[in-house]
Amino acid sequence: MAHEEPDLMPGDDLEWLEGENSLTEVVDEEQLQDEAANAWLAAEEEYVPIDNGEGYLAVGGADAGSVVAALPAGSTVREVSSAPVVASRDDALSGDRPVYLVHHGARHANFLPIVMGDLHHKKGRSLTLGAIVNLPSAKAGKFTSFFRQASVAALRIADPQCYRLDDKILRLPPSPIGKRALEYAPYLASNDSPDWLRQVLDAQRAVSANLLLTPGRALNPDDPQKSLDSAFQQADQVLALTERGERVALNLTIPSRWLASGALRNRLLDEILDQDQFDVLYVRIQWAPSKAFTPTVDADLLMGIRRLANLCVDEGRSLLLPQSGITGWLALAHGATGFGLGVSGSEQAFTEHAFRRSQPGRQQAQRYFERQMLHTVDRSAHDVIQNVGGYMNCDCAYCPALFDSQPWSHPLAALHHVYAMGVLTARVHEDSGRGGRHSAVRRIVAGARRWSSGLPLGSDDVPRHLPVWDQAL
Repeated sequence: MAHEEPDLMPGDDLEWLEGENSLTEVVDEEQLQDEAANAWLAAEEEYVPIDNGEGYLAVGGADAGSVVAALPAGSTVREVSSAPVVASRDDALSGDRPVYLVHHGARHANFLPIVMGDLHHKKGRSLTLGAIVNLPSAKAGKFTSFFRQASVAALRIADPQCYRLDDKILRLPPSPIGKRALEYAPYLASNDSPDWLRQVLDAQRAVSANLLLTPGRALNPDDPQKSLDSAFQQADQVLALTERGERVALNLTIPSRWLASGALRNRLLDEILDQDQFDVLYVRIQWAPSKAFTPTVDADLLMGIRRLANLCVDEGRSLLLPQSGITGWLALAHGATGFGLGVSGSEQAFTEHAFRRSQPGRQQAQRYFERQMLHTVDRSAHDVIQNVGGYMNCDCAYCPALFDSQPWSHPLAALHHVYAMGVLTARVHEDSGRGGRHSAVRRIVAGARRWSSGLPLGSDDVPRHLPVWDQAL
């Protein structure tokens, strides 16, 4: 299968320094080329059998990440290992394995099925994979091809991103709906049409999504009851439009005040409790901006996420937290079913837009995710701490090439990050036999805090979230 980079859309660029969430900036796609990462696409095609004997998983070559019914002629089979059966949509949502959602962004998306296939092969018995595409960011054909190759994804979600219509509620960049967004998602221009909800659903169906979303318009904390009533009315109308075999998630987009403020939080949770026709929630939370890849330390917000996750697990509902990064991973401790991230800063957190002056000629920072400390640091910090006693080198397939490549390969660093977060997700399940997920996450966070304490780190590389998280757990 030929690989294509998706059209760059706002908020999808890889920004390692700042919490970039631009919805308008365009970057030359020629900048995306990276010889070290592209070498992975030229790797020898190799397959492993699926456990039930019905098919093979490609673990090498341009089709890595896809499951095939029969081996292509001349292909190599690795018989010493096998891959688990890909879970069904419903089993993924009701099973005991955490769901790890990988966002298809505008950068390096052609490599993501490779990482997902690698994770499914090595960790698929301890996590379930899903994939998210953003409908206003590229042509439908690219998303259909992506879903086809990333066939280890049990959940396929096509996010309509209707929150782009709500720039009076959310803090979005100027002109959040650009010309290309209207071309790729024409329903964004017709939200007053009588058949608007059907248009939103049909756009998701067109790319073969298997978990449909309600529009997900932003809830207004300044007019809470009217906003809630409107969102749930639309959601009920969507349910009436579904067809046999389809499944719908209640899609909510909320400013952080809804969870950080006790009165708003209680109102939101009470309304969710009453909406028992929805057993899957897909909740995107916008919080204050920070440096990219930096988790939130807002204790009130963390408490709100905890209460939301607790409610869902108590009521037997599945909670998915897209675009939440490692903060979403933390929510696994409290009952969240799954969380999502991608390779860009904007896919690690849905933060409020903050105006920043452009810095022509600025070099992209060389950042590296340290799984042992649950934090992303500058490469120079990595070079120091890897010599500290007790440091555990990453064993992913991307790190050897990453540290051998000159110049630094941003795509390989991003693939390492996506893979390492998958390993952390699987570890929560693997260690949950001793006290459940909460205890597993607590042990991981406590261990990261102990190991990180006293490391020779610069100010920007200190994992300040760990003491807050440790206390919250």
